[in-house]
Parts: sequence; structure tokens; C-alpha cells
Amino acid sequence: MSILNNIKRGKQQRPQRVIIYGPEGVGKSTLAAGLPAPLFLDTEEGTQHMNVDRIQVDHYGAMLDALQDIYKEARNGSLPYKTLVIDTGDRLWDMCACQVIKDYNASPKDGKISSIESIGYGKGYAQASEMFVNLLSVFDNCRNAGLHIAVICHCRVETVNPPEGEAYTMYTIKINAPAKQAITAKEKLKEWGDAILFCNYVTTFTDGGKAKGGELRAVYTEHRATWEAKNRHGMPAVMAMDAGEISRLLFAADSDSSGSAPANDAHPANDEQAPPPAASAGDRQADALAAVIEDVPGALAFLAYKKEIRPGQDLKAVSEKFASFILSAPDRFNAAVLQHNTPAAQ
Repeated sequence: MSILNNIKRGKQQRPQRVIIYGPEGVGKSTLAAGLPAPLFLDTEEGTQHMNVDRIQVDHYGAMLDALQDIYKEARNGSLPYKTLVIDTGDRLWDMCACQVIKDYNASPKDGKISSIESIGYGKGYAQASEMFVNLLSVFDNCRNAGLHIAVICHCRVETVNPPEGEAYTMYTIKINAPAKQAITAKEKLKEWGDAILFCNYVTTFTDGGKAKGGELRAVYTEHRATWEAKNRHGMPAVMAMDAGEISRLLFAADSDSSGSAPANDAHPANDEQAPPPAASAGDRQADALAAVIEDVPGALAFLAYKKEIRPGQDLKAVSEKFASFILSAPDRFNAAVLQHNTPAAQ
């Protein structure tokens, strides 16, 4: 039989691997709680205030045991969940390092140790890295059994020194490991993910340079110099923290099962209140832009002058690309609007 008989055509629907990261308190867990039928593997008791189904896992062995049972139930078709949420991925390295120390102390050759560094020649770190990558493979087993996988991480700010230009800082995924091992683990995690979503507060600045805002939060889905992100689903570059809309774009057929309010809403995800009517993509974009634009009428005049919109159109008509620019650099945009609309500029 010719191998050409095995060609598959068109898009292949499959469970997704999603990394959700951002600063403390921005609403990452609340966003994940609105994904289709989630089950949390809580590694640091971060979901105690939330109405979600969870399994508490505080060490490597407990994580493997939980994943094995979840895999069996999913394969049998008896698991009532569609998304497995690891909250947080930061702790995975800690679990691996502690397990290396535990394994070493189970049969010590030179006495018991309390630090992974006590295992000479970097062997301890190498073992922990191997365990970390192994966990990603075990996550994939659950994915192959039909579960979406979402890994929640905190973020850290790192300095990047590109060979072709000046150094700059950017938000990156946080891994609780020494620098060299953290880079390796983070790169493995980034390669593993089908989508990397960066969640952050939208902040603007006054003329005096004072920060304001912080109530509006956004999800960034495309890589920029100031953050890591990616998606393979044609998602808008900037989105509201709306679990229903994100589920629709990421998970397609499963999107109707989430039934959650946006993370920007006052009510926590998975509460017993009916979700508000879903806003259109244009409405959500207009709300996000209006929150950071200081002079909306002046901005509309400026956008029409720049031919980004036609005269008489509103903020919903702004292209996703230009809206992404405004949200990522609102102070620059507001300054340009002010300069354009002052009498000296006419």
C-alpha cells in the first residue's frame, strides 16, 4: 500500500497545550477557571479562594500519581473534565529538585544531603532537568487521552542582550531554578506550548510621568520585545481577559462549555451567577482602547487623519494591529494625539 494513501487533509482538531503567565494577582487562575470544564492540580494552595475542582499536589510523587489516575479516567471516558490546569508551573522545578534530593538520600553513598548542589559535577541539576522534561511528557499523555492542558506561571523581568543592538528588559516565564537551569526549563516549556498567553495590567502615564490605571487587564497573544507570547490560532494580538472568547479561539468545539465571566468582571469565575452577554470583538476592543485613551474625540480625529479609520467611525473600526500598538504604548499615542490637536500643529 502506498504511503500516499495515509495523507490527511485539512485542519486536525486536537487538545491544546496552553501556557498562561503574568504578574501576581492579575487573574491568571480566574481566567483558567473559565476554560472548558477545568480540573486544577494545585501546587501551592493558590485556588483556595476559588470555587473550582482541585487536587492538592505538593511533591513530585503526588503529581505523578494524580496524572496517572487522571490519564486512566480520561482514557476510560469517565473523567468529567476537559481541561487540566497546573497551578503553578513555577513549582514544577522545585518538586523535581526535592525529588532528586529524596532519591539521593534513600541510598546515600557519602552521607545525606539537604541541597541539590551537594551532588557533584552538576549531576543533581541534570537529574532535575530530566524530571522536568518528563513531566511535560506525562502532561502529553493526558492530552493524548483528550484533555486540554493549561500551565499557569508567574513572570519575571529579565535583561536581554541581543548581539545586534542595545540591551532591553522583557517579561518572561518564571521558573524556580538557578539561572542556567531556568533558561533550559523555560525553553523546553515554551517549545511544548501550542499557545503562550501573557496577562498584564494596562497602565497609562500622566504628562508628569506618573502611572495611572491598572484596573483593566489584557491578554497578549503575539511576541513583542517586551514580552513572550505566541499562538497558532489567528488570535487577536490583544484581547480582553475573557475566558469564553479565548476558549472559542483556542479550543473551538469546546468553547461553549466554559460559561464563565471575563476576568475583568467583578464576579469570580465558576460562581453560580449567570454569565453576562458576550460582547463582540469590536466592543471589547473599543472598551480596552477607551480605557487608555485620554481624549477619545481627539483620538478619533487623529486616527481619521492617519487614515486608520474613516471619518465618523468609532474605536471599533481600529485595526487589530494599530489597537495593539495603542494598548502597548498608550503614553506615546496620547502624546501624538495631543500634539496633532494643539493649535500649533494645525
